[in-house]
Amino acid sequence: MQLRSLLAVACLGLAVAAAPRPAAACSKRHESIFELFDGAVDVAVVKVGAVPGRRYAGRVALRVKQGLKGARRGTITARETNSSCSTGFRSGRTALVFIAKDRWPAGSFEGYIEKPSPALVATLTAWAQPQSDVDRAGLLVAAIASPERALRRDAAWHLVNHPELIAALTADQTAALVAARGTDGTGRMVAMILARQHGQAWRDLVAAGGLPPRTPALTVLAAQDFERVTDVGVLADVIARTPGERAPERIAALERCERVHGAQLEAFTSYSGGHAEPWWLKLAEACRTGAPVAW
Repeated sequence: MQLRSLLAVACLGLAVAAAPRPAAACSKRHESIFELFDGAVDVAVVKVGAVPGRRYAGRVALRVKQGLKGARRGTITARETNSSCSTGFRSGRTALVFIAKDRWPAGSFEGYIEKPSPALVATLTAWAQPQSDVDRAGLLVAAIASPERALRRDAAWHLVNHPELIAALTADQTAALVAARGTDGTGRMVAMILARQHGQAWRDLVAAGGLPPRTPALTVLAAQDFERVTDVGVLADVIARTPGERAPERIAALERCERVHGAQLEAFTSYSGGHAEPWWLKLAEACRTGAPVAW
């Protein structure tokens, strides 16, 4: 679990956030705005009303200015905690909020973004509409190509973790991804998306020696080849029986198993860095059944 905590802290740098808040000490895995949107019951641009006093917990009233999901007008209620994962609601501020069924912000402090940009709101407005996997993949690609760094990174983070959306990428969308590659963290994520696609763009990248440095997941996928394996039982056996918490065979076999199932079993951004032995056994079972692992 220590490795997971280290990964979670590293992931916080990719969060879409407005300003430093007391929650900076909170350790959690990063959740993209798209994951937060899908898991929340209310998503809205709001004006924050009265909040609990400093170091106190309690209810927060939020006046809806623009509803994106759930409540479209009026006032909705959220909850603030006084733990290290406090959201950091600030009275009088305009913010984009993602509120879960239990009224806690989805993703803890990540579910509260002050002064959301027009591009961010427009992207989530489009995300809220019924769409095919091809449409959603295209929306993420467009966000990756946008000039807004935080939006680019969150879109790339979401796409790399969803094999069904990667499988839906069209030739034009793939070309747009290749063109959008940069030198920051988004560029590394785009390279991982291409790696998971296992298409010509990935082969060209490997042949050109274009793998970004310090990206072990790409080295693993370049060196391990399970493309001909379609039996999830075989892949599950590799995951269960191969020793080593960071064994490349395990990582590549699970990545292939997700694509065979056409669904996320666990976030690639998590398991690509390794896992403790008990979790690899859970992931092996997930590979056999196709049921995602719950932490």
